Amino acid sequence: MKSTAALLPVRMRRMWSKISTTLASLLAAGAACAAPDEAIPDPFDVGATYTRELHVDAAARPGGDGTPDSPFHTIAAALAQASPGTRVRIAPGTYGAVGTVADLQGTAQAPIAIVGTGDVVIDPAGQGTGLHLVDPRHVVIERIAIRNAVPHGISIDDGGSYSSPASQIVLRDVSFSRIGNGGNNDCLKMSGVDHFYVEGSRFLGCNQGEGIDMVGCHNGMISGNTFADMPGTAVQTKGGSADVLIHGNHFARIGQRAVNAGGSTGERWFRPIDAPREAERIQIVANVIESTGSTPITFSGCADCVFANNTIVDPGDFVARIVEENAERQPGQGGYFINNIVVFSANRLRGFVDVREGTRPTTFTFGWNLWHARDDASFAGPVYTNGLPAEQGAVVTQDPLLDANRRPLEGSPAIAAGREVPRGVPGDFERRAFGSPPTVGAFAGPQAPASGK
Repeated sequence: MKSTAALLPVRMRRMWSKISTTLASLLAAGAACAAPDEAIPDPFDVGATYTRELHVDAAARPGGDGTPDSPFHTIAAALAQASPGTRVRIAPGTYGAVGTVADLQGTAQAPIAIVGTGDVVIDPAGQGTGLHLVDPRHVVIERIAIRNAVPHGISIDDGGSYSSPASQIVLRDVSFSRIGNGGNNDCLKMSGVDHFYVEGSRFLGCNQGEGIDMVGCHNGMISGNTFADMPGTAVQTKGGSADVLIHGNHFARIGQRAVNAGGSTGERWFRPIDAPREAERIQIVANVIESTGSTPITFSGCADCVFANNTIVDPGDFVARIVEENAERQPGQGGYFINNIVVFSANRLRGFVDVREGTRPTTFTFGWNLWHARDDASFAGPVYTNGLPAEQGAVVTQDPLLDANRRPLEGSPAIAAGREVPRGVPGDFERRAFGSPPTVGAFAGPQAPASGK
């Protein structure tokens, strides 16, 4: 299968339909929310202009002033001089850990950008986090690779000032590899970050932690990324996180959970501190998820969370899990598992949905999914237990007829087999609009013929 980066443009040009006012709140803080059926706005930096540039070159002598003829030797030196409207341009080379940078704050009209101009690598050689931003605002990180960092690749947080979160952060075309030293280490750690975009990036080998771990993060989008070859979980939204869209990503060979919607967070770390649950209104749509160890999706104390129009191949132990891992907060409820394609081997599943004590399975909806058991032509559909309502509108005993990129071919039973999705699906894996009724799975339909044919 082609990589996500090969299938998707990095710069989002969206004409998507049926998007909720909640997800439309990804607009700059204070901007009015878009009404349903309007497109998701681009990240805040699209169209931004920069009035100042600082240059960094690992080969430069120390003591530079950031001009093209006398660049800074380290990224940290440039960030210490960055002000609103500054673009820090980093020359190709390998750099050590940047360290902790506090209060790096641009504005909506004049952000601060940290941009690689070639093969730029931050490599702390196992001696620290690649970059730690404390209380940043309107910051863009673009075209940089992070490797050999411990405990995290990049860490972004609010500095403990829960009433004033870090805000308006964009990570674009950032690569993570060989992060952590065997503990709960993450490629990207975000705590108390609102209005964020993570797009067109690659998360590889993120150790026992997560590819992206969010604690108390809100109004964000994670789209067009690749998550691969990690023993832990790829994306986690917990600690009061809400209104996060996880869209159009490719997950491959994830040891535990592709997405953990919720989790288990210590009481003092919640943002806001009185959040009723671990997570609310997490939207996981139009992703391709292949070869997970535990499950593609766990609803863990997540309310009104939607897992829809995903294409799943080899889901692991379970197709989904409903658990409660924090008894101090309210249990999750009202989740949806709909419009998905599930291709699996029946003799490898431990069960379809793992429902644990303390949950509210009767409030969940499972239906309009296409189930294809490659090793059982007589498979008649999933059987649910422990109070989970029966599957509705399932398509079974039919091959979904997918091409090499997991798109449905002409004549696929997946086409137009779905239902409306709560809060909508903002385009398919390739940013194409779904029809009405929608095709199930991550793609709206077959690949369009080449122009002129």
